[in-house]
Amino acid sequence: MFLLFIKCKYLCALFAILNIIVKILISQQEYLSHRRFKYDALERAYYNFLSMHSLIPMPNINKVAYNDYDCLILTGGPDSIARNNTENILFNHALQKGVPIIGICHGAFAINDIAGGANGQIDGHVDKDIKIELEGRSYSVKCYHSQSVERLADDYEVTATDIDGTIEAFQHVTKPIYGIVWHPERMEEPVLPYAVRKILF
Repeated sequence: MFLLFIKCKYLCALFAILNIIVKILISQQEYLSHRRFKYDALERAYYNFLSMHSLIPMPNINKVAYNDYDCLILTGGPDSIARNNTENILFNHALQKGVPIIGICHGAFAINDIAGGANGQIDGHVDKDIKIELEGRSYSVKCYHSQSVERLADDYEVTATDIDGTIEAFQHVTKPIYGIVWHPERMEEPVLPYAVRKILF
């Protein structure tokens, strides 16, 4: 009976490890309707991309409405004043909590900006498959951006570039903060840095 209890205990622990659900606080785009009503929206692809986790979409209301989350994702999409203000607050809150912060496209540029880096403009990366070098391997990724990381913030390091050397992914040297310029949520087989894949999958 004791041995059976031990086996069950380890099996339960194993199942818990294999079925980890991460509570993800996730930023949204802001839209203005033809009647000038404001809406927040999260691209549906994120629900498929992160289907095994619990998503908490954050409205652009310039405050942190939730404290019970394990990870913050700043998503892609257009800028807006309310969105940028909200993402600044979310970033600083997550930084204080010490939870992982992942920026995708717009979110990556937002992280670089918040951290003191500089972003510029780039051609040929909107709705394109771009070849990148990531962790010693070559991949083709989906890109939808006209911005670029012109100067990476201090205490961050490059983890992926395109064939021209343009920064396509980066991370903080000591903290779990990651920027990914392409859109893994729009790919059948998402390409992710190892550290990010370890968090999400």
